[in-house]
Amino acid sequence: MANEKIESQRLISISMLTGSEDIAAGSTQDLALIMTPRKGWHGYWLNPGDAGFPARFNWRLPEGVTIGELEYPSPSQLLTSDIMNYIYHGEYTLLTRITINGGIPAGTSLPVKLDISYLVCNPTSCLPEQQSIEATFVVSDGGSHQFNRDKFNQWRKIIPKPLDSEGQFSVENGKFILALPLPSSIEISDAHIYPVINNTIVNNAKQTLTRDGDILRMQTKVGDESGDLFQGVLVLDSGIALSFEAIKTDYVAFASTAENNNGSASQSTWLIGVVAFFGAILGGLLLNIMPCVFPILSLKILSLSHQGSEKDARMGSVAYTLGAVLVCVLLGGVILGLRALGHQVGWAFQLQSPVVIAALIVLMSAIGFNLAGLFEIGTLTSGSRLQDIKGPIGDFWTGVLAAFIATPCTGPFMATALGAALVLPVGIAFMIFAGLGFGMSLPFLLVGFIPALRTRLPRPGSWMTTVRRILALPMFITVVGLIWILMRQSNNDFVLSVLTVTMLSTFGLWFAGLRQRSQLGGGWWPPILLTLLPFLAVVYWVPDNDSASQFEQQEGTESLEFNQETLSKVLSKQDAFVYFTADWCLTCKVNEKTSIDRQEVKEAFKHNNVAMMVGDWTKGNSQITEFLSQHGRSGVPLYLWYKKGVDNPVVLPQILSPSILIGQAEGQEKQAIP
Repeated sequence: MANEKIESQRLISISMLTGSEDIAAGSTQDLALIMTPRKGWHGYWLNPGDAGFPARFNWRLPEGVTIGELEYPSPSQLLTSDIMNYIYHGEYTLLTRITINGGIPAGTSLPVKLDISYLVCNPTSCLPEQQSIEATFVVSDGGSHQFNRDKFNQWRKIIPKPLDSEGQFSVENGKFILALPLPSSIEISDAHIYPVINNTIVNNAKQTLTRDGDILRMQTKVGDESGDLFQGVLVLDSGIALSFEAIKTDYVAFASTAENNNGSASQSTWLIGVVAFFGAILGGLLLNIMPCVFPILSLKILSLSHQGSEKDARMGSVAYTLGAVLVCVLLGGVILGLRALGHQVGWAFQLQSPVVIAALIVLMSAIGFNLAGLFEIGTLTSGSRLQDIKGPIGDFWTGVLAAFIATPCTGPFMATALGAALVLPVGIAFMIFAGLGFGMSLPFLLVGFIPALRTRLPRPGSWMTTVRRILALPMFITVVGLIWILMRQSNNDFVLSVLTVTMLSTFGLWFAGLRQRSQLGGGWWPPILLTLLPFLAVVYWVPDNDSASQFEQQEGTESLEFNQETLSKVLSKQDAFVYFTADWCLTCKVNEKTSIDRQEVKEAFKHNNVAMMVGDWTKGNSQITEFLSQHGRSGVPLYLWYKKGVDNPVVLPQILSPSILIGQAEGQEKQAIP
């Protein structure tokens, strides 16, 4: 009864919560301290500000148990009579990790005790308090079960995330000037910087934040404890908090950097943009060998052999180029717009929608049957005014289609270029996206504008009909691939409905072909009705996108599903190979078949205790998209090799081989790309 009375008098109640009730030996578990002040009272951040003191923690742990550093959420400001304090209004949670050594036998009870002394205040008074809390863990004989995962995920979101790059600061004439790398797209009008170490800056002094390109600058009054390292937390307008470190630098050099930053940063940005532009052109050029693009490009190039004039050839190639460039620029614009609104999307996001996949199945089937001769679109005769009008328009839409279905197949040079486009200024980004479309259309453009290349093309004849029939095969292979992707993204009922729509559409096209051969008109209404009406019905039947990850359903459990928290735990014990893939990514599937899923690779991983983690981006995943962006990528594939206890991975080539993976597992890092 006495203890209950004491607890009821506490101004802050404290409870200890873990991710599970039991924990396996040799593992690490999340642990939270939930601090709940009474109404009207508040607790303090690790730097309390001008008054008060931070909480002090004394852990009493059994042998074989260790506790990590406590992580604090970002605080709020409380200004009273020019005294600035950093506090928490209401409940707040401190996070850490508890590690159990591997030698502790299952069934052992581990009492974890904590003595806490802290200050709790209201607007008129402050009282120091202390209390002891205890939790007992039972060592299990297997993996622990995360009963409180959702709670910990929510708490983890508000813990400041470390800023990737180091900042700089200088001190001169009582002024503290800080420079942090921060993209210019991030709003800073209500941002604030909290010092981790007290008195490094004057807490109640005004902070003047300005922009200098992708550099955030803050100026305020310097405190009494300014050293060579400044640690702080930047809280943005959105509530997102970023922890950072800044090193002291010479004021003259610092000022010179500030004055020249616009020019030098601009030159550097444009240099990166130009390199990425040519990388995008090369990547776009490589896309032409994809099965879904090669037949279209081949037929368009062969069609130049019977163009009526030099002008027609040039107009056709320009129209095709405009279509390809327009789609790439529009897709890039949509991505940049959605990212500006806070959505995590990446390149090839269109193939993360089952409805788009369904539409492509119907469309690619129609193209395949057109190539196979089931029906015709327009005529192959020249000289008619109608054909002259339709030519460039048809070429334009062909470029649109080719670009739309080819963009997911990021080549070795294209992924880095597009990743750069998402972090560079908008104007340069659009230039890179346009370079991708230009690279795709470059072969057709060259043939259209260089007569010597066109004269080397075979003369028109009956052989062209045979070539068309042959090129129908890769289109049907593409349809099979799209159906497989749809099966991975959606449920069986939705796939069956799409196949039904495709059959009805094909029946309508067959009917139109019969009327064409009979020289009867009005044959396009059946395929239009038999395609659009059933497809619209399917669109309103939204597929289930919450099904389990395909990687979880694969036979065996050799690979883990990507999760940043899980990755941190894995790296505390072993090396890890982390790769990001999607079912619609041809490069990804080839690498998995030829390298990752090879038996000798799996044996090397097992022998050298290497964990494998897979990020499936087939249906889109905001966490994966954000992680890709952090590594300068806008799409898949991405292959990373982590050393035990090291946060910075080695980026492996986009074209893998078994020797690269085996070499990494055996410590031969020279085979990787740093």
